[in-house]
Amino acid sequence: MTYYQIPRNSLAWMLVSQVAVILPHVARLPVWVVLVVVGCVTWRTMIYQGRWAYPGRWVKVGFVITGLVGIPLGYKGRVYGLEPAVSLLVVAYVLKLLEMHQKRDAYVVILLGYFVAITEFLFYQTIPYTLYMIAVVTMITASLVGLNQTKSHVRPFKTLKLAAILLGQALPLMLVMFLLFPRISPLWSIPLQSQTAKTGITDSMSPGDIASLSKSDGLAFKATFEGEPPRFPQLYWRGLVFSKYKDGIWTRDDMRPSVWRHRQAVPGWVDNISPIGQRFDYSVMLEPTHQNWLFTLAASDIPDDRDVAMVREHSLVYIHRRGVSSKLNYALTSHLDYRLDVNPNAFILHRNTILPKEGNPESRILAERLFAESTNHKDYIRRILTLYNTDAFFYTLQPGALGEDEIDDFLFSSKRGFCEHYSSSFTFLMRAAGIPARVVVGYHGGEYNPNGNYVAVHQFDAHSWSEVWLENEGWVRVDPTMAVAPERIEQGIEAAVAEENSFLSDSPLSLLKYRQLLWLTEIRLQLDAVGHYWDTWVVGYTPAMQSAFLSDYLGDFDTKSLGAALLATFFSVLGLLAIVILMRRSNTPLSALDQAYLNFCQSLAKQGLARAVGEGPLDYARRIKAQRADLADAIDQVTMSYVNANYGGGAPGDIKEMKKAVRRFQLKTLL
Repeated sequence: MTYYQIPRNSLAWMLVSQVAVILPHVARLPVWVVLVVVGCVTWRTMIYQGRWAYPGRWVKVGFVITGLVGIPLGYKGRVYGLEPAVSLLVVAYVLKLLEMHQKRDAYVVILLGYFVAITEFLFYQTIPYTLYMIAVVTMITASLVGLNQTKSHVRPFKTLKLAAILLGQALPLMLVMFLLFPRISPLWSIPLQSQTAKTGITDSMSPGDIASLSKSDGLAFKATFEGEPPRFPQLYWRGLVFSKYKDGIWTRDDMRPSVWRHRQAVPGWVDNISPIGQRFDYSVMLEPTHQNWLFTLAASDIPDDRDVAMVREHSLVYIHRRGVSSKLNYALTSHLDYRLDVNPNAFILHRNTILPKEGNPESRILAERLFAESTNHKDYIRRILTLYNTDAFFYTLQPGALGEDEIDDFLFSSKRGFCEHYSSSFTFLMRAAGIPARVVVGYHGGEYNPNGNYVAVHQFDAHSWSEVWLENEGWVRVDPTMAVAPERIEQGIEAAVAEENSFLSDSPLSLLKYRQLLWLTEIRLQLDAVGHYWDTWVVGYTPAMQSAFLSDYLGDFDTKSLGAALLATFFSVLGLLAIVILMRRSNTPLSALDQAYLNFCQSLAKQGLARAVGEGPLDYARRIKAQRADLADAIDQVTMSYVNANYGGGAPGDIKEMKKAVRRFQLKTLL
């Protein structure tokens, strides 16, 4: 019966690894599921300590019902999707503890532990999480090792050391498989339905939206340039274009969008993009947003990706029903000096002059008066920007609430606002004068990291500006924020709100708040660069990247040559490991106990009773006794002494008894 029992060493590591593997999921688990986890782990720990008995049937039923009912309650009635599926797996993982009696049950728990560990990569693939999960997998492997150890091996940390050695020995093979095995999309890149909140810029803009984003230090994306990046004021990252204004909210035009992909015929409006000046080649690593829009510098081309397209407003979108659900890397070419839509469709221009028939009467009167005083459209734009610059307007992250006529309230009362207040009011004043205008939202600026030659753009870099259509020039970018707070465009938001000390006020522990400490900034940039390379070469090791990487070293190759290289490397690594193991075994001296038992076997071999290859001590003794009944007692004495000393956790004195038993047996056979 002891063969089927779970060793305490293995059970201890199972409990420790179970807590470790579930811990990262706790923040996203419903409270009822957390209670089930705590209850099951606590109960099993008490059983391990001998304080409680196994739970009865109705206690188990209670745990099951709480877990199954808690999942839909925690996710507002939804039982499908990524988080509910992971929660269900966690519940099954902990419930199995309460009915784990034998080794076969323990194997199921251990395998479930590996699966739960993998699910963490569905949410995060950073270096810290990877290192943590390696430690967790080592603990799970330690419980598997302990499950197959004898009673004489009961030291937990020796078991952990052996598990770490086993995983270390598998590391070379893992690297070979990672580099050479034909790439498929990893599990965490599959667009699973998730209830994770959508982050970043949304598909509408109202006063306060971007200001709230500017209090977050979350990473939006990183852009790696070939050569020197553009200067900070030039970094306008175009995202969405809003052409519809209603009830104080700017949204995208509700017309069916015109979309252009590389594999489709080139529409006429694409020919209206005229790049001028310096060209910049770069790639963007976009963080998961669960949205469809991408970010690019102005006048960009379309990446060579069948899932990326350009809409009529000259913005890039990701053609996928569930949006960007994992890190997305795309390469771009942009010209910062350009002409956009010099000869547009008249209907498009008309739609960008539409305003609600009522509302904001003072702003309409102001626009009418200033336009009448202006000599042309450019002069009118200059007058509006001068108004922002000279009429006590203030740039702030804490603008306060606006009334029903929010444009009037902002222009004539509060005069305090963030970038969306200025771009919204400016675009309104343009349209009130009959000039086509629209709002563009995205990001401006970014932190340059010289260690990786990339620009990191965070959520606090969120920004909005305006585009105005001018004859013979097309859509021209006008940023009214520049007239109020030029330091925002020249240096970034931190400089613009330095006086009110509101930069990252909701994130006091963010290292980005302390960029004035050069030593801390250098450490942060170094760590961030390491993470960037990890995202690029490990998380982002796509089939295209694998093909390019192998082409550099193998030249032109096909799947057959790749398969041959994989098999050759696979067997070479296995052969090398086999040689190392065999050399270690041949150089390892036998213990005194094993040597005494081999002397016993040699004595029997001289009498024609040699032990067969792979024959265990008990089987060998049973066979010899059947042939030499006269030696049965002596054989039993030697064999049981050896088995007890080597496998039964015997005392050191048993070795002496073993040697004496062998000498008595040899003397008896000689006589």
